[in-house]
Amino acid sequence: MFLKEQNQKKWIIPITIGYFLMFICFGFAGSAVGPLINRLSESTSANISDLSYLFLFRSFGFIGSSLLLARLFDRFPGNRLLGSGLLLLGTTLALLGSTSVLWKLFLIMFILGISANFVNMGGNTLIQWLHKDHAGPFLNLVHVFYSIGCIITPLLIGSSLHSGQSIGKTLLLLGSVVVPVALFLFFLPSPEIPVQSSKKNDDHPQTQTEIWHITLIIGFFALLIVGVECTYNSWLSTFLFAGGIMNEANAAYFTSIFWTGSLVGRIICVFASAKVEPVKLVGSSLIFVLIGSLGFVFFRNQYSIIFIATLLTGFAIGPLFPNTLLLLKEKVVLSGKMSGVVFAFSETGSMVIPWIIGQMLGRLGLNVFLYGIFSQLIIAMIILSIIQKLFPGSLYNMKKETVV
Repeated sequence: MFLKEQNQKKWIIPITIGYFLMFICFGFAGSAVGPLINRLSESTSANISDLSYLFLFRSFGFIGSSLLLARLFDRFPGNRLLGSGLLLLGTTLALLGSTSVLWKLFLIMFILGISANFVNMGGNTLIQWLHKDHAGPFLNLVHVFYSIGCIITPLLIGSSLHSGQSIGKTLLLLGSVVVPVALFLFFLPSPEIPVQSSKKNDDHPQTQTEIWHITLIIGFFALLIVGVECTYNSWLSTFLFAGGIMNEANAAYFTSIFWTGSLVGRIICVFASAKVEPVKLVGSSLIFVLIGSLGFVFFRNQYSIIFIATLLTGFAIGPLFPNTLLLLKEKVVLSGKMSGVVFAFSETGSMVIPWIIGQMLGRLGLNVFLYGIFSQLIIAMIILSIIQKLFPGSLYNMKKETVV
């Protein structure tokens, strides 16, 4: 069932609330694996290097299902697809702590990646179809709700570790919470599928070479910043616990502190992005991430400084990716194909970087976590400088002035 124009006012608020709740559930899955790494290592008798493949299998499921799912949302009621995907997400989340066999764990993560793609891609698409020209604030808000879900999960896991309760029961509880949200979405009317125009805009003066140069450069930049975020999300707990900085339960709590900072940063960015240029927001975020990361180097034995460093890095990392998309939109007339390229780079970063860090942690020691963070940040800063040097303003306006 699709939402008709005459029923828009009746259903727009319930559907929007459904999407907000869905992204909280998506956040459950988004931050579950990092705090579980040490416990999964014990239950499967696998080392950290082996478990780093979890992130690869999740991303294989995500990337591998992208093209198929995009076609489904163009043909069928989107909310029914979202409800089905969310049920699959809840099921795989509940199963995550129930197996001690490594290959089964990899299979669960692969399916989790497919279901996460349903929710992430579908949710971001449908909320734009629902709110159309007014979608901007709602797109920012769904990521705020995602951060809320990412905060809740490590808190529950940390509480279970602290009290000695079963991790499997905690994951089962989270999976059960997903079910009513999935059913709520399933029976809501879906936003109408927009009619795609086949007419191409051949009048604007941008050249394809320049368009793809800036798109690929910003895409690689997105790979690095998402890599930094996923490195923190995936390995922060392991770094703090295995490094003897704190116990396992408190290390899990610090993942929630990281996501709390990310939540605050994203909320502030909703307002700041209306007044501050994207390049300034991105540049200042990178500097704050670097400052926060230095806290782990120079104040490793000072608990309060580590707390502030974790909060600051989360605060600065949270708004980086959406502002990177705004940066691309500022440089060129943005198309869906360009957005797809940037998202492909970002997902590659979320897949490859945590895996590489995990492989090197087992061989070279825990400081690889910090080396990985700093190397990505330095390269990202260099690339941002190159972007501003080669494309200081809007490529469209620059070309237009040249023609005049």
